[in-house]
Amino acid sequence: MKYLLLSLFFLLSTVSYAESQDMTLSQRFKGLDSFSADFKQKLFDADDELLEESKGLLRIERPNRFNLEYTDPYYQLYIATGKDLIFYDKDLEQVTIKSQKNILENTPAMILSNPKRLNDNYNIKNKGMEDNLAWYVLTPKDENTNFTKITLGFKGKLLLVMEMRDTFGQLTRLEFSNAKNNPDLNPKLFKFTPPKGVDVIQN
Repeated sequence: MKYLLLSLFFLLSTVSYAESQDMTLSQRFKGLDSFSADFKQKLFDADDELLEESKGLLRIERPNRFNLEYTDPYYQLYIATGKDLIFYDKDLEQVTIKSQKNILENTPAMILSNPKRLNDNYNIKNKGMEDNLAWYVLTPKDENTNFTKITLGFKGKLLLVMEMRDTFGQLTRLEFSNAKNNPDLNPKLFKFTPPKGVDVIQN
């Protein structure tokens, strides 16, 4: 779960093969103000052995707000309000609130919620077409990050695959479905009132 949170982390409409091959990553994100999708997540170890699978929903509103909800095999909720990052663990009956900037400033989550900073934070390489998707590889300019490489796969302007290799060699792969570009999102998605009786930890 933390791998998606630190990534986090999808976008727009189909174009022709030729256009898809030549577009820059910034062009694929251009014009996107909000996004929603279902996701399936797989976590692999350094030897690419499957460790765990999960699924859930993602909603993003730019700049810097998202709602990440795991629904299976456990329920957990992450909300970035633009100021705070809120984590709700239903089983533990615990809510943790931290400063969003200190946690997400240089993580893949900002790729989706604030793509204007892509060129500032990453070296970007266009890998061309493979399996009918246009691929980009991003390597962080700052060595003090949790990820060594991020790979994005697009169909036109729609992000369908996101892979993140962390500093321990583990790989998180996200596959998106039922994606919508610029949906009208309820502002309540980016707010959170702790349920009665849960512990609240604030840093």
